[in-house]
Amino acid sequence: MRVAMAVVGVLAGGRWTHAADGASPPPDIVIMDPCFANTCCDVPCRLLDPLGQDPVWTGRTEALLLWRDAPSSVPFYDFANPDTFESDGVALAASDFQSGMAAGPRFTLFRHTGDMGAIEFNYLRVQSFTATRSLPTTEGGYLDTQPHGLYCCDTETLRDTAGGRMSSSLQSFEVNRRFPTAGRLGWLAGFRWVEWNDGVGLQSLTTPDPQFGDPYTRSYRTQTANDLYGMQIGADSILYGLGGPFRIEGIGKAGVFYNDARQASRFSTTDPTVAPDVLAVGTSTGRAAFVGELGVTGVYDITERISLRAGYAIFWLGGLALAPNQFDRQTLCPNGDPIKGATDTGGSVVVQGLSLGLEGRW
Repeated sequence: MRVAMAVVGVLAGGRWTHAADGASPPPDIVIMDPCFANTCCDVPCRLLDPLGQDPVWTGRTEALLLWRDAPSSVPFYDFANPDTFESDGVALAASDFQSGMAAGPRFTLFRHTGDMGAIEFNYLRVQSFTATRSLPTTEGGYLDTQPHGLYCCDTETLRDTAGGRMSSSLQSFEVNRRFPTAGRLGWLAGFRWVEWNDGVGLQSLTTPDPQFGDPYTRSYRTQTANDLYGMQIGADSILYGLGGPFRIEGIGKAGVFYNDARQASRFSTTDPTVAPDVLAVGTSTGRAAFVGELGVTGVYDITERISLRAGYAIFWLGGLALAPNQFDRQTLCPNGDPIKGATDTGGSVVVQGLSLGLEGRW
């Protein structure tokens, strides 16, 4: 018996074919998720959601291990020539206070907006970068830096030893809008607050002849605070590994900020022949400043919802009031000179180091 027509339905890999006896089959009709038909919304192209899970929230918890660059070479104490009792070169400067590593947390939270963009909340705090230095004891071996002395107080009194401690800390909070993008590069803009605190304390010991009194100390301490407020723009990108379980991400942010800068300086001594034995001055100013940040992070997806993160970050802050830079701007002398003060905001600092953490999506 001749069969006039045959209808065959074949399901193979999401594909239906239909053929009639004696006729050429029509082109295959392929049914697929419309998102995958457009490479801009393909799984590897989701910058904030690389696995295509469409979460509502993404959270990151990271540990920052950072180092700051050495302070500027502001001199504090000079060597005293044993023959002439005059300055014989710098013995201790601010640049000698090179701090070690400082650690702190960084928390980031993304609220996805449903259009492949997000609102980002970011907070970090690292404290403190600390360094301590001291000069070996040498009878009459040192002088306050010449020719102006510390806090512009000229003195030729010899010191037997001297030293100090320097510390600083970094804190930041930002809110950014991550704009929807079609691909591996995304843009951001937002508000950021950055706090940089800086302090230095110095102390020297002088031993006069016994008939002139007991040993005494002279102490100098300056503390600065910088609160920077401003808008920033930046970009975030997947640099390598688009669509794989391992990828490398890069980010850059920068902005011009307003710096509410303050400094407080204090002189004190245990020398009974000096009165008053405590002098202090505090000043403030507002100036333009700069904040920039760059980062490169490797990300490995443990599961569809959890990832490991490890990377490198660098921060550059300009237009800061740094503690060592304030010493030449203050006049704190127990010799009766009028007390004067000013805030220097010509300093900058670079902080860089490693980040280690976890990311979760839900």
